Amino acid sequence: MATVCPVIIADAAPWLCRTVDAYCERTSDAFDAEPLNAATNVLMLAAAWGAARLQRRHPNRDAAGLVTAMIAAIVAGAVGAFLFHTTAAVWAVVLDMLPFLAFMLLVLWLTLTRFFAWPPAAAAVGLAAFVLAGASGAVIALPVALRGGIYYALPLVVLAVVALVLLVRRSPAGPSYAAAAGVFAAALAARQLDERLCSVFPLGTHFIWHSLAALLAFILIRAAILYAPPRRESPVRP
Repeated sequence: MATVCPVIIADAAPWLCRTVDAYCERTSDAFDAEPLNAATNVLMLAAAWGAARLQRRHPNRDAAGLVTAMIAAIVAGAVGAFLFHTTAAVWAVVLDMLPFLAFMLLVLWLTLTRFFAWPPAAAAVGLAAFVLAGASGAVIALPVALRGGIYYALPLVVLAVVALVLLVRRSPAGPSYAAAAGVFAAALAARQLDERLCSVFPLGTHFIWHSLAALLAFILIRAAILYAPPRRESPVRP
């Protein structure tokens, strides 16, 4: 099968039309060469639906904009990941990874401004530092990020630290963040093991990453809906 590449991309940046053989399940260039990796993206849509339903039943009006943006990010991520795991094209990698970055930044912004009561300027500096720290390694090792998940190590560390602080401060969101960190660690392990276990498990383990990432997204959005207070009432301060 020829690489699926929109004409506008092929004309402007032909290198984006190259294919990426990054996962164990893919053994050809066929559109359906990664059935599990492609199909499990529906779980992210299910997480978005569940989060939207929870927000309707227990609306957090102060954080409604952030919650809506988080839900939109994981929907976009599901679509982008489906495109990547069917076309295997470099251009689809961008659509796969950018929504996840947007989701991480939204979660971090909500965490800093609501649970830690940082003023917007300080939170913006925190987000900028997070992006710069991640980009410094990801730009150098993009192929490694695609295959091994190094790109996601920094968010896991940040999430674990936040969970620890919230637990120590006895924030009601602490257990949710701790659970999210545990799920994230398991998901990242599945992502790392995909190629390593390929010889004994030809389907790979990347679909487990998708499944757990959907659970992770729901846990974090649920925590935002149920526990995020207005900035002026944030109970956890640095």
